[in-house]
Amino acid sequence: MKTLLKAVAALVLLLALVAAAGLSWAWWKTDSALAQRFPPRQTLGMAAAVQAAPVDLGRQIVTVRNGCVDCHGADLGGATVVENPMIGKLSGPNLTPVRMKAWSDDEIAVAVRYGVSRDGRPLILMPSHEYQHLSKDDVAAIVAYLRSVASVDRDPGATRLGPVGWVLFATGQAPFLPAFVIDQKAGFATKPAEAPTAEFGRYLAASACSGCHGAEFRGGPIPGGPPDWAPAASLRLGADSRWSAEAFATSVRTTRSGIDGHAIRAPMPVALYAKMTDTEVGALWAYLSTLR
Repeated sequence: MKTLLKAVAALVLLLALVAAAGLSWAWWKTDSALAQRFPPRQTLGMAAAVQAAPVDLGRQIVTVRNGCVDCHGADLGGATVVENPMIGKLSGPNLTPVRMKAWSDDEIAVAVRYGVSRDGRPLILMPSHEYQHLSKDDVAAIVAYLRSVASVDRDPGATRLGPVGWVLFATGQAPFLPAFVIDQKAGFATKPAEAPTAEFGRYLAASACSGCHGAEFRGGPIPGGPPDWAPAASLRLGADSRWSAEAFATSVRTTRSGIDGHAIRAPMPVALYAKMTDTEVGALWAYLSTLR
C-alpha cells in the first residue's frame, strides 16, 4: 500500500512539474511577443482621406458593421469585456478625443488595420485579423468618426492576459495578438461599390464576420472566447435550402433564427446588426447564399 501511495504521489508531482513547465513556457512565449516592437511604418497618407471621409459612414462601421462599441463601450469611452483571474482582464481602451488627440490619423489607421500601437507594440485583442480587409476609405471614415465623438474621461485599465490566455495564445488557439498573424506588408483592401451585391457582401463578411465564423465561414468554436459562448454558426447558407432572403433578414435583425425560431445567443451582436441597412443585409445575403 505504501508503495502504491508513493507511486501516486510521484505521478502527481510529475504532472504538477509538467504543468508548471508548460505554463512557464506559455508565459515566456506570450511575454516575448508582447515585448516585441514593430518598426515604424512609412506614412499611410491618411490625413487627406480622413478630411474627405463621410462621418456618417464611420459611425455605421464603428457602431454597427464592426461593432467597435462592443469592446470600447457605447460611448467609446472604454470598457472591460472580460475580467477573470485565469483568462485575464480584456479591456477596450478609451477611443474618444480626450485620449486620442495625441494620435495622428496614420497612427490610428495602423492600430485598426495592422493591430500595432503608436509605439510599435502589438495590441491585445484588437481584431485586425478582420479589419485587415477594410479599404483605406473605410478606415479613414472610422478615424473621422472617432475625431467627431464627444470626449469621455474614463480609463478602463490596461488589458492583460492570465494563465489561460497565455496558453491559448502560445498554442495558437486564440488570435490575442493579431499583429503576428496578418501580413504587415499588405496594403488596404479594395472596396466594391456599396450595393446589395455579392461583391459588397463578400467585403462585409470578410471585414466583419470572419473573426467569429472563420475565414471560410464554416462556424465552430470562437477562438479565444469564454466557455459560455455558443459556437459560431456556419454562414454557408447556400448549403441549406431552408434559408431565404427573408429568413436571413429576420436572423440578422431580431433575436430569433428566421428558419426555426431558436434564440440567437451571445456573442452575436443582434442589437447592433438590427441597425444594418437594407443594402448591407441584402449584400450579405447575396454573398452568403452562394456558399455551399
